[in-house]
Amino acid sequence: MRHSPLTSMPIRTCLVLPLALSLMAGSSAALAQAERRLAPVDQAASMPDFFSFRARLQAAVARHDTAAVLAALGKDVELSFGGERGVEGFKAMWKPEAAGSLLWDTLATALALGGSFDGQGRFMAPYVASTWPRGTDFHIAVAAVAPGVQVRAAASDAAPVVASLDFSILDTADQAGEAAGWTAVKLPSGQTGYVRSPLVRSPLDYRVGFSKVAGRWQIDYFIAGD
Repeated sequence: MRHSPLTSMPIRTCLVLPLALSLMAGSSAALAQAERRLAPVDQAASMPDFFSFRARLQAAVARHDTAAVLAALGKDVELSFGGERGVEGFKAMWKPEAAGSLLWDTLATALALGGSFDGQGRFMAPYVASTWPRGTDFHIAVAAVAPGVQVRAAASDAAPVVASLDFSILDTADQAGEAAGWTAVKLPSGQTGYVRSPLVRSPLDYRVGFSKVAGRWQIDYFIAGD
């Protein structure tokens, strides 16, 4: 077999190698597309006064301190895309002093998942909403918010594990067979799997926005949907 004088590799190998590399590159690109990820981000510490404000707010939420949370609201805080706004509207919607109010867990979860500043110095939490990748349909996809999130073959902790997610983005699937507390997702293989709902999040889930007005940080909106 003759050899190329430049590479000392067989000519047949020189002809086949570019094709193999091209196929590998294509496979890698497809894999990268299939395995979409959204890494956690939290920029709060880059602005110390906001970091301190958020820490105080998180402590207030943990102890169910209604007065402290209401004091953190902007007077025209936005509550929905239907026009609901304001501190009184917040109290009517969330009933923070009622037993079983969903406010505390909902707000605590949003604050715990980091976030980022925009170009005007406003902060949005959680990071799933503030850093959602452009071009990824936020109406049909969710992101795993932890490493090693188990995907099961059915909506049951007893079902076999079919995949493990590390901050992956996956499209949601039809809800046939879905049970309360579980989210159906489409794996890159095309298989439908089921994930515990608290371990994945949509960018349309509740998010909270902050701005600094007259030297004071405040909550501008606490809203879900689009």
